[in-house]
Amino acid sequence: MEFEQALAIVNHATNSKFARYLTEVEVALFSGAWNNFTYDRIAELSGYSINYLQRDIGPKFWQLLSDALGHKINKTNIRGILTQFHPTISDYQPQIQNSIDWGEAGDVSSFYGRVEEIETLTQWIISDRCRLIALVGMGGIGKSALAAKLSWLLQDKFELIIWRSLRHAPTLNTLLSELVPFVSRQQDTQAKPERLLYWLRTHRCLVILDNQEAILQAGDCAGYYQPDFANYGDLFRLLGESNHQSCILLISREKSAEVAMLEDEHGAVRSLSLRGSWEASLALINSKGLVGTFAEKRRLSAFYSCSPLALKMVTASIQSLFDGEIAAFLQADTRVFNGIRRLLDQQFERLSAVEQTVMFCLAIHREWTAIAELQADIVPAISRASLLESLESLTWRNLIEQRAGKYMQQPVVMEYVTDCLIRHHLTELLAMQSSFLNGYALIKKTILNFIRDSQTRLLLQPFMEQLKNSFSNLEMLEQRLATSSCLDFRDELIGERSLNFHSQFNCRMCQQAKLCKH
Repeated sequence: MEFEQALAIVNHATNSKFARYLTEVEVALFSGAWNNFTYDRIAELSGYSINYLQRDIGPKFWQLLSDALGHKINKTNIRGILTQFHPTISDYQPQIQNSIDWGEAGDVSSFYGRVEEIETLTQWIISDRCRLIALVGMGGIGKSALAAKLSWLLQDKFELIIWRSLRHAPTLNTLLSELVPFVSRQQDTQAKPERLLYWLRTHRCLVILDNQEAILQAGDCAGYYQPDFANYGDLFRLLGESNHQSCILLISREKSAEVAMLEDEHGAVRSLSLRGSWEASLALINSKGLVGTFAEKRRLSAFYSCSPLALKMVTASIQSLFDGEIAAFLQADTRVFNGIRRLLDQQFERLSAVEQTVMFCLAIHREWTAIAELQADIVPAISRASLLESLESLTWRNLIEQRAGKYMQQPVVMEYVTDCLIRHHLTELLAMQSSFLNGYALIKKTILNFIRDSQTRLLLQPFMEQLKNSFSNLEMLEQRLATSSCLDFRDELIGERSLNFHSQFNCRMCQQAKLCKH
């Protein structure tokens, strides 16, 4: 029997007999006895004096339990007696009307798919009694909708449910001033972490905290808090490490450091990285009345990684620009625009300089890439430790995928980063600068032919077209490029470590674009 089950049994018994639950000091005594701690150790952990625990409250508490349970109870036999109670935990839940504050939780009356994820999270929360769960994934992937649906399905399993968003970055004191009164049923107004923990031990609560990324630090490795919000990390560590009968569900675009440190496959702290749902995507596409074959719908969903938000944005554009024809949209081959770009901008801007470098390199590789290959391509060179730290951080941010020690981006992320790369190259070349150009080769020398063809089609050709379109006439472009030799242009555009553009392609593309004369 777990401690939380034993506490529920005791609370049920005292509530049935005396119409009250255990007080804070009684919970401390009970927890210490359950773990076979000495009174000295209980006093050290709880902050109460040993004399008060052993000579004053202790005898009264054991008598209270003896009367409530109908057995002679003391510090040494409490665990043995309670383990004889076989009914399930639900039999000992207080018969009290549950209270729910849905806060900013969304409407889930139209919800599709996610059967496997709901089953997993239900198992973790109800059967495995997880105390802290992080639900992480890219922006727009459907984390909040899944959490809202799950909370609605499990509402009869909890005494109290409260949903709060951290989108506007409330201070910890502000958040606790809302949580503590609610989970204590207005009996307590002390906005302190230990008071929240006490009431999470007393009642079976579900606390959902959405948009955790709003208090995490941008421009550095993922998972660490902004300076003014470091105390949130202390709170979540406390709630993850301490025994209680409640569940905290964190929703975030990034996994936080304390979750990564505490999580265990079979432990009380776990995380679920959310991917797109094909069932939900198909239902959304059909509800918008788009026209296309099953294969076209599958292709559209796959490109956006079955992200509900991205698909909502793009289906509106398909309706207005392509009369709802999926095939016409796919043929246009322009899939990152408007809201989708802004969504990815928000996440890309949070990256550190090294993380952005890794993302650019992965976009150039366009396939599963090993760590050694990435390290060889990064200019200026970085340490292996720094690269590993950045890859872990990007994984926490759900911007890259890992398989057998290799890494790659999702299609929509790759197209977005590719566009950023081209725009950076264009800006530098027009300004006759070369720091960015020299750091990233658009075409690599040592790479498979089909990847090289892809780099030429998706990186080099769009760059040359945009370069040509940046000038009102080709003569102005030639004059600008005349300040640099063709060799310099090649080295800046393609990089010294890359394919010899002119010799391999016989300057065909340069001639077509009239970038140089031979």
